[in-house]
Amino acid sequence: MPSSSVGEPTASQKPDSSGGDDLSRRLTALVFFRTIATTLILVLAGVQMGARRPVESVSAADVGWFGVVALDYLLTLVSALLLRRGPARVWLAWAQVLGAVAFATSIVLLTDGRDSPFWFTYLLAIIGGAVVLGMRGALGGATVAALSSVGVTVWGAIVNQGAARPLVEIVTQVLAQFLVAALSGYVAQQLIRTRGRLVESEEDLARTKELRDRIVTAIPSGLAVAEVAPGRIRYVNPAGLSILGLEEGAFPPVEEVFPGVLSVVVGRRWELISATARGDRILGVSTSTLDADTVLIVFQDLTDVRRKEDEMARLDELAELGKVSATLAHEVRNPLASMRGSAQMLLGDAVEGSPQQRLSRIIVREADRLAYLVDHYLELARPKAPQRTKVRLDTLVSETIEVLRADPAARGIAIEEHLAFREESLDAAQVKQVLINLLRNAFRAAGPKGRVRVSVLGLPATTLFEVWDSAGSVRPDELPHLFEPFYSREPDGTGLGLSTAQSIAHAHGARLSVESSPAKGTTFRFAMQSSAESPAERGAHA
Repeated sequence: MPSSSVGEPTASQKPDSSGGDDLSRRLTALVFFRTIATTLILVLAGVQMGARRPVESVSAADVGWFGVVALDYLLTLVSALLLRRGPARVWLAWAQVLGAVAFATSIVLLTDGRDSPFWFTYLLAIIGGAVVLGMRGALGGATVAALSSVGVTVWGAIVNQGAARPLVEIVTQVLAQFLVAALSGYVAQQLIRTRGRLVESEEDLARTKELRDRIVTAIPSGLAVAEVAPGRIRYVNPAGLSILGLEEGAFPPVEEVFPGVLSVVVGRRWELISATARGDRILGVSTSTLDADTVLIVFQDLTDVRRKEDEMARLDELAELGKVSATLAHEVRNPLASMRGSAQMLLGDAVEGSPQQRLSRIIVREADRLAYLVDHYLELARPKAPQRTKVRLDTLVSETIEVLRADPAARGIAIEEHLAFREESLDAAQVKQVLINLLRNAFRAAGPKGRVRVSVLGLPATTLFEVWDSAGSVRPDELPHLFEPFYSREPDGTGLGLSTAQSIAHAHGARLSVESSPAKGTTFRFAMQSSAESPAERGAHA
C-alpha cells in the first residue's frame, strides 16, 4: 500500500501539474454519480412504499426517509458549489465518503433495517471512497461501513427485542464490504497510476511535437507536404513560405510551384525553376515518401548560389583573358601602330578624291577602331584599381545626365531623376563610365517618346544606383548573357560596355544586376556596401 495519500499523489502518480485539480475532477464525477444514485434510490423506495401501503397513509418513518434524501441532495449541492469555487481539498473527499456511509445507514434504518433492500448502498459508498481517495478511501469507507452495519444490527436487535441477525450474516456483510474495498481500491489505484503514465506520455508527446515544430520552423530549408492524388500542398514551413513568396493556407497546386515533382523518382535530388511571387527562382529539390499518398518535399533557394557561380565563372574567364592581355596588346598594338602610320603617310601623298586616299582613310579608321577594342579589352581583363575619393552621388549623376542630354539617342526621351543626398567613397570616373554605359543602353532601348529614370537610394547599409527604361525589351533568355564579353544586342555594338561595367562593379565590391519585363520595364541596379550616412541618419545618431 503506498504511503502517500491518493488525494496528494506522488510525482509518478500525478496526472496533472496540480493534484488538487485531479481530485476536483474525481470529486465532481462522484457528486454527479451520487446525485443519480440518490434519485434512483428515491424512485425505488417510493415504489416499495406505494406497494406496501396506500399513498394517503404516510408514516413518520416515511417523512424521515424523505428528509434524509433531501439532506443528501443538500450536501451534494453544497459540495458542488465548493468545487466550483476552487480546487478540492482532501477533507471534502472524506466528507463525501462519510456522508455516503451516513446516507446508507439512514436508508437502511428507515427501510426495515435487517430486511432492507438498500444494504448495497454501503458498497456504493466504499466504491466512491476508492474513486476519490484510492485504497485509503476504500478501506476507510469499508471500516466506517462495517461499524455502521454492526451498529444497525445491534440497533435492530434492541428495537425488535432480541430478533437480531445471525452472526454469519454480519460477518458475511462486513467481509463483503472489505473485499469490495480491496478490489475497488486496487482498481482505482491502478487507474490513477495508468492515468499518470498516460498524462506523462501525453506531455512527452506534446514536448516532442513542440520540439519538432521548433525544428521545422527554425531550419533554413523549405519543407512542403503534398498529397499525390489531388496534387495539392497541405503544409509549407515558414522558410518555404518566404522562399516561394506564399501566405499560410493560400497554396496553389503542387505542379504550379514544383513542376514535375510528382513524376520524379523519390530520393533523387534535382533542380527546377519555380515561378513564384518573387519571380523565377532556381530550387534544389529532393523528395521522400511519408505514406502512399503523401510526399515530403525538401527544397532550397539556389538562385543566389547559381548567380554567384555565374559571376565567378565570368571572373575566371576574365582572369584567363588577363593572362593573355599583355601579350595580345604587345602583339597587336605595335603592328597596328605601324599600319596606321603607313596609312597616314600614304594619305598625305594621295591625290584628293583618289581611290588611294579613300582606302588610306579606311585603314586609319579601322586601325583606330582596333586600338579602341584593344584598350577596352585590356580594361575589361585587368580593370584598374579604383582611386577612391569622397563624392556626392546626386551631383555625379546629375552631371552625367547633363552631358548625355546632348546624345542623339536621348532625343525625345523623358529623363526622370530621383536623387537622394548621399556621399560615398568611390572612383568617380569609373562609376561615371558605368552610368554612361547604362544610360546609353537605356536610351537606345526606350527609343523616342520613351522614359528613362535614374535613382540614387541611400539605404542604411547599401548605396544603390538604378537606371530604368520603359521598354522592358530584354528577353529572359538574354538576361544571363548581358554581361558576357562581346555579347551585344545591337548590330554595331562591341559587347564590352556591360562587361566593363561589371568589372568596375566588382572592383568596388558592388553588384550589378538586371531585371526586365514588358510590363515593368528594364532596371539595372548598381548596389554597393555603404560607408556613408545620409543626413537623416547623421541626425538620428546625433
